[in-house]
Amino acid sequence: MEQIAASNREGWSKHAYRAWVRGKGSPQAMARELQADPWRKLAPLRSVLGDPGGCRVANLLGSNGKAAVSLSLLGADVTVVDLSPDNARYALELAEAAGVRIRYVVADVMNLPEGEAPRDCDLVIMELGILHWFADLKRFFQVAAAMLKPGGRLIVRDFHPVHRQLLRWKDGGMTADGDYFDESLRAGAVPYAVFLTEAERAEVPEVYTRGWTMGDIVTAAAEVGLIIRSLKEEKGPAQRWVFPAEAPAGIEERVPGIYTLAADRPGLSILSGKGGVVQ
Repeated sequence: MEQIAASNREGWSKHAYRAWVRGKGSPQAMARELQADPWRKLAPLRSVLGDPGGCRVANLLGSNGKAAVSLSLLGADVTVVDLSPDNARYALELAEAAGVRIRYVVADVMNLPEGEAPRDCDLVIMELGILHWFADLKRFFQVAAAMLKPGGRLIVRDFHPVHRQLLRWKDGGMTADGDYFDESLRAGAVPYAVFLTEAERAEVPEVYTRGWTMGDIVTAAAEVGLIIRSLKEEKGPAQRWVFPAEAPAGIEERVPGIYTLAADRPGLSILSGKGGVVQ
C-alpha cells in the first residue's frame, strides 16, 4: 500500500499545474469567474451547505482550489488538504488573484504531520473523485469526522458507484456489464491527463483507485458515529457532463452519475442561522 500511495502522490504531482492552466484557464482568469459568481461551483451543495459565511471549513483532496476559493469568497475560513504541490501552487495563486486567503496543507490526509490536521471545523467538504483513492474507507471517515466540531457536518459529493462500477459504454449504447462489487485496485491515469500532451502523459506514473458500493460508503460513515442526514442521487442536466458524449440522449434523467451524502457529528447543532447549514 505504501508503494501505491507513493505512485499516486507522484502521479498527482507531475504536470498538474500546467494541466489546470490549459484545461481551466490561468488562476487569474479563473479568479474572475469565481468572483462573479462564488455559488456557481458550490450550487449542487447548497441545500446541505447553507450559508458558509463564518464557518471553519476543511476541504479534503481540494485539488486546484476552486471549491476552497469559492467558499472563502462566501466568507468561510478554509483549509485545503491535498498531496499535490502542483495543485497547491494553482490554488494559492487562484486565492491571491481572487483577493482571499486559504490555508493549503500539502500532505496525505491519512498521514498528516503533527499539528497540521484541521480541527473544530463546522464543515468538512469533499467533492468529485474522492473516496476511490482510499483503501480503508472506515479509517478515512474516522480521520474526516475527527476534524468536525460536535454538530458539524461532513459533505461528500462524488461519482455514483452505479455509474463508476457497473455501467459501460459501447457503440452509443449502455450496458450493465461491470462488476458493482469489484474490490480490486485499478490502475489508470490521473484525471487531468486529458489536458496533457502525449509526451507529458508518458511521464506521469499510473495511479491506483478502489471502487466502493453505496452500501460500503453509508455504512462506513455510520460506523464511525456520523448521523446520516441525507443521501441525494442526482438526475438532470447538471450531471450530463459525467456521461460520455456517446451515451444515449436523456441518460442523465434516468441514471445517477453523482450523489451527495450529508452526515453530522453528534452534538448540539452549531450550524443554524447565519453561518449554518440546512437541517
